[in-house]
Amino acid sequence: MHLRHAIVTRDHKSNYPNPVSFEPGDRLDVGAEDTEFPGWVRIIDPVGNEGWAPLEYIQRSEHHSTGVALKAYSAKELDVEPGDRLTVNDEHCQWCWVEHADRGAGWVPEECLKAVE
Repeated sequence: MHLRHAIVTRDHKSNYPNPVSFEPGDRLDVGAEDTEFPGWVRIIDPVGNEGWAPLEYIQRSEHHSTGVALKAYSAKELDVEPGDRLTVNDEHCQWCWVEHADRGAGWVPEECLKAVE
């Protein structure tokens, strides 16, 4: 799905009040890969928050239990409601990084969005 603008078709509320984030070079604890959304992996960030991150943003160690961040990332999800209009800035493994005019930016599942002109 290649979107530039989207409208929300169903609610999405974040379940993660303390989203993981990291900067290039940060050391991370790396856990299991997500079975529902392939391409995502469970991590613990440098300040101890636990959550999901794109596997391609991490260079895993030989034993796969640790890694180094290759690029900046924030797991902040955006709470959205049907009818909200969004700008889609990035897509990764069935999730979209979006911006809302009043609520800022964050990740929303692609399945909650419909492309608009």
